[in-house]
Amino acid sequence: MKATISLDGILSLIHAFSLDADSKRWLAEKLVEEAQPEKAKQNYADFINSICGAWDDDPRTTEEIKTDIRNARQFNVTRHIMPLTDEKE
Repeated sequence: MKATISLDGILSLIHAFSLDADSKRWLAEKLVEEAQPEKAKQNYADFINSICGAWDDDPRTTEEIKTDIRNARQFNVTRHIMPLTDEKE
């Protein structure tokens, strides 16, 4: 048996239930959730593949980037961390 239900008929049915405001809000949220497209969960391998080539526009070679990172490291250096507030401590 096939039945055709119009949206107006569904709305009339909902009004016939005499729902309170909280129940109507809950029903509306559920309908909106159903209407939104599902977000596909990205697995770890896809995530890694999506970030590959993130430095693709960098003109340096891989070896140059590694060398720059290694040379930027600081050992036996006292760091002076600035406070987040403007107050002098």
